[in-house]
Amino acid sequence: MNIFIALLITVAIIALVARLYVLNDKKIQFFAKGLDSNFKFAEISTLWKLSKKAKLENPISLYVSLNEFNNCILKYIEDEKAKGTDKSYQTQQFLTKLYDYRTRIALDTDGKRGLESTKSLNVGQRLRIILPGKGVFSAKLLSNGRELVVTRPVQEDKKNHRFHMPECEMWIGHSVSIYFWRKGDAGYAFDTTVFEAGIFQGHDCLFMRHSDKLDRIQKRQSIRCECNVYAQMYMIKNAVVDYNSVNTEEGYRCLLEDISEDGALIRIGGMGKANVQIKLQFTLNDTFIMMYGVIRAVEYNKEIEQSRLHFECTHIDPAMKNAVLSYVYAVIPQDQKEKSEAIRESENDSKEEAQIPQQSAEEIVRSAEKNVEDASKTVQHAQEAESQKNQEEQSQEHQEEEKTEADGGSTYFGMGGVGAFNPNDVIRPEGSVSDYLARK
Repeated sequence: MNIFIALLITVAIIALVARLYVLNDKKIQFFAKGLDSNFKFAEISTLWKLSKKAKLENPISLYVSLNEFNNCILKYIEDEKAKGTDKSYQTQQFLTKLYDYRTRIALDTDGKRGLESTKSLNVGQRLRIILPGKGVFSAKLLSNGRELVVTRPVQEDKKNHRFHMPECEMWIGHSVSIYFWRKGDAGYAFDTTVFEAGIFQGHDCLFMRHSDKLDRIQKRQSIRCECNVYAQMYMIKNAVVDYNSVNTEEGYRCLLEDISEDGALIRIGGMGKANVQIKLQFTLNDTFIMMYGVIRAVEYNKEIEQSRLHFECTHIDPAMKNAVLSYVYAVIPQDQKEKSEAIRESENDSKEEAQIPQQSAEEIVRSAEKNVEDASKTVQHAQEAESQKNQEEQSQEHQEEEKTEADGGSTYFGMGGVGAFNPNDVIRPEGSVSDYLARK
């Protein structure tokens, strides 16, 4: 009898556990995935609450979807701002962890979209070609059809600052290795053969065979975005750096062309120098940023006397790093919430448009004829009103010109607005950056 009762109790407990598991299956999977992703139990609890606030049908999708994870970070920032703890050390630490995981999702997504064939290369792609025994040459892709057509390869003699362009016929029959960087993705390499030389669109060129064996040779550890942000650059001369010190004097004006939490691409006037320690000060979304690091490489354009500096950031305050990441990922605060929602909705619209049946040819023609007819009527009405409107516009333009002259012209960055980028804006009156470095 006792054995029978014990068996019933055991069966009841198993049934209860099974029922609880079924009822909480999603939550169990969510916490298991969170632990596998190196989040702490308390952090996973926060993520679970955020997934519920975001009303995710499948909460575990948060760990693999960029849109869902962006929304999660947005909700977290909103909650912490409401509590007044968005600047606290604990909040910033958790945000850093969220951004790090978000970077992993983005890089994994990019990896799945990697190139599999040279047939996907874009015209204009810059290539580095290794000819065994002769060194590295530079070329660009002119055409991508039945074969790859590239410009006549050029080799730079860095010692003498000269360029060497072998005759195209020299390449015929040679096996070469080609390396290139795919923008926003990674580096690739493949081997191919040059089978012909000739002329394409008036350019000396080489004809190469396609390859379906591309090796992914480099993968970014951070996500960069293009930008147009003016900054102040300072040379670091002290052996011991005070990372909390803010420079109040004017530095060397420069332009950031892209940015990530671990570096930037900087445009300056004059010839830059590699392996120089610098500090950048600038503002992103009303947040003051200081980045310390080293110029790793320099691209100098002699024609326009400007350089592009490849800057590696070696130190940045965690809160400032989160502000940069927020800018890069466009994970925006409450006051810009509408923009984030518009992005997500536009993605949903694209999915719906793909399901709309296409019109027949006759319907398209009829629609086009009607559009032309409507356009003709619109033009006719516009012409009738044009003469009267021209007089009003000329009068208004005259008044605006007088007002602009009285105000002293257009505004400049930090002085009321940002106009179109003028290359001279990044050149100091005292001379080029090389002169500035010499003075320092």
